[in-house]
Amino acid sequence: MTLLHLEIGVSGEGFFSADSPLPVDTVRSVVWFPDEAQPVDGGRVMTSARNLLMFLSDVRTRRFKRGMFLGEDILQMAAEFRQAAQLVAAGRYLPGLEERADGFHAVWRPLQKSAGQPARHIGTLLDALVRRAGRTPLEGDTGKHETVHDAWLAALRSDSGRVCWQSDADIRALMEQLRAWYAPLVVSPADRAALTFALVPPASESGLWRLTLAAPPATRLGLVSLGQAAAICPSLRGLLGGSADMSRTDAENFLRTDAAALASTGYSVVLPDGVSGEHLSAEAELETVDAASGRQTAASRDETARPISRKLTIRVDGEVVGEDEINFLLDQGSSLVFFRNRWIEVDRNVLREALRALRATTAKKLSVREAVSFALGFGRIGRMRVDRVKARGWIRGLLNELRGKDAFTLLPAPAGLHGTLRDYQLRGLSWLVFLSRWGFGPCLADDMGLGKTIQAIAFMLHLRAEAAGGGSPALVVAPVSVTTNWVREINRFAPGLKVLLHQGANRFQGGSFRQACAHADVVVAGYSLFVKDFREFSEAAFSALILDEAQTIKNPDTRAARAARALDVPVRIAMTGTPLENSANDLWALQEFLNPGLLGERKAFEETFTRAIREDAHSGAAARLKHILEPFMLRRLKTDPAIAAELGTKREIREYCTLSGSQRMRYEEALSAYRADMAADGGNAPSRGRMLALITELKLVCDGDGKLERLDDLLSDIFANGESCLIFTQYAKVGRMLQEHLLEEFGSKFPFLHGGLSPARRDEEIAAFNGSPEPCAFILSLKAGGFGLNLTKATHVIHFDRWWNPAVENQATDRAHRIGQTKTVFVHMFICAGTLEDHIDELLSAKRQLAAEVVTGGEAFILKMGAREFERTVALS
Repeated sequence: MTLLHLEIGVSGEGFFSADSPLPVDTVRSVVWFPDEAQPVDGGRVMTSARNLLMFLSDVRTRRFKRGMFLGEDILQMAAEFRQAAQLVAAGRYLPGLEERADGFHAVWRPLQKSAGQPARHIGTLLDALVRRAGRTPLEGDTGKHETVHDAWLAALRSDSGRVCWQSDADIRALMEQLRAWYAPLVVSPADRAALTFALVPPASESGLWRLTLAAPPATRLGLVSLGQAAAICPSLRGLLGGSADMSRTDAENFLRTDAAALASTGYSVVLPDGVSGEHLSAEAELETVDAASGRQTAASRDETARPISRKLTIRVDGEVVGEDEINFLLDQGSSLVFFRNRWIEVDRNVLREALRALRATTAKKLSVREAVSFALGFGRIGRMRVDRVKARGWIRGLLNELRGKDAFTLLPAPAGLHGTLRDYQLRGLSWLVFLSRWGFGPCLADDMGLGKTIQAIAFMLHLRAEAAGGGSPALVVAPVSVTTNWVREINRFAPGLKVLLHQGANRFQGGSFRQACAHADVVVAGYSLFVKDFREFSEAAFSALILDEAQTIKNPDTRAARAARALDVPVRIAMTGTPLENSANDLWALQEFLNPGLLGERKAFEETFTRAIREDAHSGAAARLKHILEPFMLRRLKTDPAIAAELGTKREIREYCTLSGSQRMRYEEALSAYRADMAADGGNAPSRGRMLALITELKLVCDGDGKLERLDDLLSDIFANGESCLIFTQYAKVGRMLQEHLLEEFGSKFPFLHGGLSPARRDEEIAAFNGSPEPCAFILSLKAGGFGLNLTKATHVIHFDRWWNPAVENQATDRAHRIGQTKTVFVHMFICAGTLEDHIDELLSAKRQLAAEVVTGGEAFILKMGAREFERTVALS
């Protein structure tokens, strides 16, 4: 065993040695640039600063010759290199100048938070990193400079760092100037926190505001700290005596900007109690009014087209005000106003909005949807919050039912339903009827496998019964891969409904389509044909539009989303097992289809919710959005106590596989090619396309020998126990490879479902699996087989590669773990240890936690990583 050691020279060069002599070629084999490694005295090998940095940057992922191990000193240096790199990335370094035995040297120094010294080599490593980054290929130090400052700047970018200037006195003068320049930077957080600035309001409207300093500084650092504060807030320049008078305008500026700037820099700031904050609010009363008499009415639900009046009460600092008092506050000409013997801060623009709203309140009438939106959380008048909404008449009863305070009527199962609705499914049916009757669009978002389809079929039977057997058909739009499944389910649970499948080259069009619709109870179509034949759909009449897998319209700008919103139907329903798959914007798109205008304009929604959730998942915006949407989104989970008892349990097992030698070589080659591309591009941030290409290449490398060996062993045990399994892969070509491999290994051609199959072939593959009398494996591409299938024959689910989106992977798993499954389902996650699969698996738990708020992660989050984080994620360990 040979231990490799490393020393760092003062100029950043490295000296390799070992506890037994090493040939120079052996040392050259571990560095990046062999020509820059040369033997020196004592059996050591010296390498350039460039070699040293490259070696330490990836030492943890390098493989060395057999029997060669890293000494503890190298591991410590690697840790210090990472700390130095973090300081550089954060910009926490400064240029400096120091005197050595061989002359004066320009150096880059780490910016320390205190007087303590950094670890032994951090300064040298940081200097080498910054020095190399600051140079250009054509740059060189000629030694000819007009000023000492020019000589110093050139030395900061040179290899040696030596300052080429003939006068030592000039260099020492520059050193003194630099020391003076550094002085403010040595002020500690404690020095800043020792200074407390307090804003004191006057006792009357005409008095002066006063800014006080609790304890004037008595030390040099204290005076420096005060000088820095005065640079942030010019009003502090007269504070040496302990206090200074301020005009109302100056006090307003201090409250608006200076106080926050001082506090963020570490100074103590005391503001007068009760002055800052949001002091304007409103209360609203909603009531139904008879259009003819102007009297309040207890209108029936069939009369909800009548407008709803809104009466406002404006409060300032919690006290009711009228128009005269609002005008008085505006006349003061400042955001700092003297209100009822106290000072408060108000937004004058919001104050004007409050005045306009108060004057217009008697003329303001709302529709039912506007009133509900206002009452459930979008209660703002411009930028003024509405703290409380009261309702009278039938609108109050509706709001109580929507909020869950009053229970809506539970309906019996409709006549003509061949099947039994469980209790929670009956509640789902009743909820669909309740919301649609009031003109709202519900989103049925039950967990996959809980029977959303049968609830929708029961709703269509209910619509048909209300129309007394007549009326227009319901339209179901779904992914083309499940349209035939819809037809089968309707024929199974509601054989009395006549179904028209709009599919294929011979489908009805024009007048024939409208005539066929008139004789149908349900029309089923795929999203692609719904868009392509939208003219036909828009000219026909439908009683309801039901979108299955409604996440298809999560992008509101797609043709499918625009077509869904454009179709004129009285009832709109969305069905999805993943209502929160990607971002809050998806929810806006979904609700804009179901309940146009409920969540306001898209831009305002993004500012209020999307940005707040993205920047801080715990900001409260997610919880508020969830509260607003609860009345219109019904989501029951398998983990709910009343439902879990009807399902078998589910266990997840991570199957860690080892890359074979050839896989590892291909993996490293892919990484090397990527790094070479980045270097050739000047170290710029990689494009999303290049990142995605690398991810795909590495995932396909992982889908090789190591996983196949584990798959063979696992399937042998599964088949031996008489069980069947589903094997999911993201790639169709991997699925074909698996089919060929398993044919050779087990002598059976297992069915394979992918997006390239026709509907007939798709049905044949499903039947081959479900009808197999022997244990069977079903290979499915994740996109084609991730939803719309009932495959409870399987008790094992294998994710051969990862989609890295928990919602999508759970959808796939739920093909087996659903209603009707009486056995435990084992979910096997194949992961190649040490690869990007291993690294990203660690990130998914955080994404699942975020999904519980409102949004969950998708594969796209990898492409949003910075270059360094992405490099760490894909690196092979």
